[in-house]
Amino acid sequence: MFKFLDGVKVIELGHILLGPHAAQTLGDFGAEIIKIEAPTGDLYREVGIKKMPKMSAQWLSCNRNKRSVVLDLKQNEGRQAIIDLVENADVFVHNMRPFAIEKLGLDYESLKAINPRLVYCFSSGFGQAGPYKDYPAFDDVIQAYSGMASVNGHNLGAPQFVPVAVTDHMASMNLVQAMLAGLYRQQASGKGCLVEVPMYETVVSTILNQHLSGASFDPPVGTVGYPRMLSASRKPCETKDGFVAHGVYSFHHWQAFLPAVDRVDILESGKLDDPSELAANISELYEIVAREIMPLRTTQEWLDLMSSLDIPCAPINSLDDLITDPHLNSVGLFRTIDHPTQGRLTQVRNPMSVTDVEEAVDIPPPDLGLDTQAVLLDLGYSEERLAELADRGVIPSS
Repeated sequence: MFKFLDGVKVIELGHILLGPHAAQTLGDFGAEIIKIEAPTGDLYREVGIKKMPKMSAQWLSCNRNKRSVVLDLKQNEGRQAIIDLVENADVFVHNMRPFAIEKLGLDYESLKAINPRLVYCFSSGFGQAGPYKDYPAFDDVIQAYSGMASVNGHNLGAPQFVPVAVTDHMASMNLVQAMLAGLYRQQASGKGCLVEVPMYETVVSTILNQHLSGASFDPPVGTVGYPRMLSASRKPCETKDGFVAHGVYSFHHWQAFLPAVDRVDILESGKLDDPSELAANISELYEIVAREIMPLRTTQEWLDLMSSLDIPCAPINSLDDLITDPHLNSVGLFRTIDHPTQGRLTQVRNPMSVTDVEEAVDIPPPDLGLDTQAVLLDLGYSEERLAELADRGVIPSS
């Protein structure tokens, strides 16, 4: 971890991917993350491959640099323990629906009354306003609502989900930005704030950044949708022995590429007389490249040629290829750690590289409730009080 946020305390009431991933990023930046879990644990603990209960590979990937505290929030003592933790915290983050967090008495106004300098950040599917605000949402639902599934299946005859929880990750990164901005303001003014990051608006804003297109103007000039991105021929191209992705994109690229593949005739066709003509004909040009040019050489031959022309290009890597990729291994993206209960683990580190910032060893993803007793003792709870709470099932027994 990088000690950007050394001394910052974050209380996370996150589940599945979005909230936990955002909090993990702050943990990677050196903040102390106290993750609150129900006695049954974050649902993500049981999702996917695992060696033992409550420690799935998916959960391990987004919960390092945290301390796990188990509290039964159905009991008053459990809710009181969170309030006690929030009293001297810097950030409170969750990804629950507004009505659910209000039912627990952990909404912004309630916690602001306890800690006015608290940076309160949350992300839910549809936020706390509008007709969809109470709708449940997972990645598939947001991909559908936002148009992502439609755009992704534009040329396939049916909507298609991106096979990564991409909307969770997009909202997570926006949530990280919100928390950092809130912390900056807190440090400068001593004031807290509420920031919400709805998944729906986050993903729609990303998609329409490129695809609002003609609807940007009033009245509209043309249709919604960026033609280059929606071109049926903007796809991996088949070669003699496989597939390749080419980045023949700019006016300069086409001017260099076409003579190199003996297709000056296309240059002379009038379709590339200037950047405007190129944009107007891009779909047809992509189709010519895919159908008439790329099948003539092997993948490696195309990689060599385009590299010599300084045109972006890439092979089509599989998931297995990523694990053995020479670049990723050279920069140390994969780290092997010794986990106290899971043995040797391979994890993907935070992709940032930092200079002149103190670093510390990452904290392994914790077993369920591992730090409950220690965190509450640090908070001032007595051994006798902890024993009482354990007897009542509010916290796990030591």
